[in-house]
Amino acid sequence: MRKRRDKKTNNSLLDSRQVNQNVVIDDRNKLDIGKDKLPINTEITNWQQEIDRNTINSQLANSTVSSKAMTQPTIDDWQQEIDGNILPKDALEGGEINGNQQLSQPRLENNFPVFKTNKSKKPTTIHIIDGEKGGCGKSFICRAFIEYCNSTARDMMIIDADISNRDIEKIYPNVEMAFFSDDEKQAYEADKIFDFAFDKSVLVNLPAQVYGNVTNWIQRNDLVNLGKDNSINFIKWFVATGGVDSVNFFLKSLDDFGNDITHVFVKNYGLCDNWEYVETMPEFVDAAQKYNFYAIDFPKFPFWERNTIDRLEITFTDAILRPELKIVSKQRVKNFLQFAYKAFAKTGLIE
Repeated sequence: MRKRRDKKTNNSLLDSRQVNQNVVIDDRNKLDIGKDKLPINTEITNWQQEIDRNTINSQLANSTVSSKAMTQPTIDDWQQEIDGNILPKDALEGGEINGNQQLSQPRLENNFPVFKTNKSKKPTTIHIIDGEKGGCGKSFICRAFIEYCNSTARDMMIIDADISNRDIEKIYPNVEMAFFSDDEKQAYEADKIFDFAFDKSVLVNLPAQVYGNVTNWIQRNDLVNLGKDNSINFIKWFVATGGVDSVNFFLKSLDDFGNDITHVFVKNYGLCDNWEYVETMPEFVDAAQKYNFYAIDFPKFPFWERNTIDRLEITFTDAILRPELKIVSKQRVKNFLQFAYKAFAKTGLIE
């Protein structure tokens, strides 16, 4: 049987509610805040400073409060806004800002704007020393490429992607390592190559049998178009042995990239001294008519001098000064460098 609540208890609860209500009313009376004392938005005259520091300038905080509303900053530098700031909605939609000319951006099908960046950046190039087969001379030609750049005072970032042999990294200073992987979790390891190209041109020495990984990295990330937007070009120096399989890999690269990537067919005379058969192959002739690619003759290097330099792990330039090489051997090194430098300079592709 439900008990009846005592009347005295009900009166106590009622008195408690009245007391609490009086306390709230008294507290409101104590908060004597008029409209004239409430802070209002102030005009910020230096947007860049405010965005960078994420704080309100102390001068504005201590100054007399103005009733003037903040206005949207004029956007005169799209690159600055894209890199560090949040773009106003009006700018994204092509609206007029503070009376300035209407801004617009191309859009994808999903209505997201496509930003064009770094138009004022100095053009740079990613030089890729390619050649799918192992032992075709990629590292050797890369070394000659490096010394040509040094002899002509061309500043270039060197990247050795052959993490197994490290033929470049163990000879030259300031060499970065990178690798191409078919594992999507490690695909970002090659991204540093593109990142370096924002500061200077890049030379990449590839290992053997990474054609698929390199192609996927370029195509999946649309790096050709991204490079065009940021004044970054790709050039493939494809080292050929003279064999049909080597030529077929070069033709495949042309079919995959066409004229979007400049190709240089490097005829390695250290492995083949007669290229007439290759130059008359119907497939090679058709490719020469269809695509715009370069071809250079890379000179043969004497075997004794090459083995000595490889054993000592020294540069070609250092070899000329080493006592292990006699005067005639040193002259052979000089002659080799002279012909190699002429081959590189002939293309006009090394800025």
